[in-house]
Amino acid sequence: MYFRQAGSSLRARWILTASVALLVAPLLAAPPFGGTAAPNSRVAPAKAPLLFGPARPVATPAAKPGPGRVTPKKRPAATPAPALEPVTPESPIPESPEPPAVAAPAKSEVAPPRSLKGAPPVPSQKGPPEFADAWPSEYRPPAADLQLKSEDTRKAEALAAFSKGLLAEDNADQDGMLEGYRRALEFDPGYAELAVKVAYELARRNDVSAGIQVLKDAIKAAPKEPLPYIYLSQLYSNQLKKPDLALTLAEQALALAPDNFKSYLALYELHNSTGQKAKAEAILARAAKSETKDTRFWIELGEFYQKTYLKDDGSCTPEELQRMNAVYEKLGALSRDDPAILGKIADYYVLSKQVKEAIPRYLEILQMRPDADDPPLGNVREKLARSLIFTGQRAEAIAILEEIVKQTPSRFDTYELLGELYEQQGDLDRAMQHYEHSLLLDSSLPQNHMRLADLLRQAKKYDKAIEMLQKARKKFPDLPYITYGLALSLSQAKRHEESLAAFAQAQADAENRNEELLNASFFFTYGAAAEQAGQFDKAAELLKQSIELDPNSAQAYNYLGYMWVDRGEHLEEAGALIKKAVELDPDNGAFLDSLGWFFFKRGDSERALKELLRAQENILREDKKDDAVVLDHIADTYSKLGKTAEALGYWQKAIALEPDDQKLTTRITEKIEAAKQKVTSGAPMPEPGKK
Repeated sequence: MYFRQAGSSLRARWILTASVALLVAPLLAAPPFGGTAAPNSRVAPAKAPLLFGPARPVATPAAKPGPGRVTPKKRPAATPAPALEPVTPESPIPESPEPPAVAAPAKSEVAPPRSLKGAPPVPSQKGPPEFADAWPSEYRPPAADLQLKSEDTRKAEALAAFSKGLLAEDNADQDGMLEGYRRALEFDPGYAELAVKVAYELARRNDVSAGIQVLKDAIKAAPKEPLPYIYLSQLYSNQLKKPDLALTLAEQALALAPDNFKSYLALYELHNSTGQKAKAEAILARAAKSETKDTRFWIELGEFYQKTYLKDDGSCTPEELQRMNAVYEKLGALSRDDPAILGKIADYYVLSKQVKEAIPRYLEILQMRPDADDPPLGNVREKLARSLIFTGQRAEAIAILEEIVKQTPSRFDTYELLGELYEQQGDLDRAMQHYEHSLLLDSSLPQNHMRLADLLRQAKKYDKAIEMLQKARKKFPDLPYITYGLALSLSQAKRHEESLAAFAQAQADAENRNEELLNASFFFTYGAAAEQAGQFDKAAELLKQSIELDPNSAQAYNYLGYMWVDRGEHLEEAGALIKKAVELDPDNGAFLDSLGWFFFKRGDSERALKELLRAQENILREDKKDDAVVLDHIADTYSKLGKTAEALGYWQKAIALEPDDQKLTTRITEKIEAAKQKVTSGAPMPEPGKK
């Protein structure tokens, strides 16, 4: 697993000097290690590329030697240079271009140049011109201080080779990458990260022996680097099936770097792969007892514990939780002033369902860094708000989220969360306001349109819901459930013909696209819309289809049974349906009301009154208020039993409860007037109206 990390560290080490190497490499290409060429060399004196122009003399003071490596590394012994091809006497030796001669001006004709005020005088060139060894020649040897030293040459060659490998890797040229990196290792075999990367690539190509040799060379060149030992142990274990040798190498790595968690992890995986669970756990326990103050060690140990112990739902055993907590307590003691590490600790407590422990850490971060919404700290305010929500502190969470949207008003997800919180509190207006903001910022998700439409229906803003869903339907023409939502909104707005047309279109679209929209709930709402539109036969057919799809749908049994009872049709069948609904949900006040109304219609007023009063009691307990329809039914039953005074009282309560329902108010008013006439004249009461 460690070799996978090599690529990023390689780039961090070399990328800043890659462009320099690409310039240095061709300059050094003629003599492999710099300096002047041998007299009998076949290498022709290189001409300067057009980018630089012809070779020019270098002004004194002389230039310093070329740059070295970017990062300080201990250097291995120099590798002998490859022998050049022998040269025969017949080999022509091209002449080296000489700089053009410049005639010296006569003293009497040319005045010495004036220097600017405060500027140093221009040094005069004395003696023959000096040349650096970028284009060496036997006829113009560079001065000693302008020659590239052997060590600097090796550094430049290694850098150039690595740069070529890096460019090849970026271009998906794996062969070129491997060639460049292996060439770089010839000059720098002790570069551990690069050696691991090359060894991994060779092992991936089934050349394990070559990969092992690369790592052995790295160990010889840098015997105190633990990484080659670690990966070499993995190769011996996984590829060559030599666990004993692998274990020895992993222990050597741990001895070299006891503060490096990767060494412990290598030993843990070796024991775990051979079924020695107890020894593997002992390695982790040994790591947990470390005295190191390196926070990186404790972060890696804590993250490994999380991956090992925490399940997807955040659960673990009490012993595992205790071990993890101990690690994060040590990490917290070492990094009290580091907001980034405090954020990691708080995130751990959230993941392990210890949310109350996370809240003070998030608050500490905000005290240290009020602007803690930068990416490294991971939106601390929002995490704090979600933690407060989890612990039931919704008001505090809302205050924090409102502050977030003031500072960053373009974050649609924060508006969504605020909308959910206000909806949970029953503040529909603020919930809709935040949902609308979210939708303005991101209208790409159809479920966001549906959620806002549902809230608008709850607030009885049917026209606005219809308008929004009509736009959403144009935006998402291939989604039948958008049309379904539109059909529901039209039904609630009493636009029945349009509603039934939308239901039919949603059904046709869902059938064509083979979606799961056509379930029991769909046919129930479709049937209810048909009943509201006065199409009772169609409603009965759709409700029966809903019951067929879900035989335990108490709501569908009750709706169909009540529809028939209220119309005085199929009384016995209707009664059986209602009784089935009550059997499935015995304490449902609406179902008990339907049962009482069934007995009323069948002429059993005493049984009807009993069930209706029970329905009123259950509704009061569930909804904390009466239902006007149930009160109307009780009043009708009292009137049927000849208890006019009680009937008048319940009718008046029903009108007071729903004063804006003109249809209900008109019907009850007529019954009140009829009751008063009965009292004065003794005439019989008319048959009570329907629900």
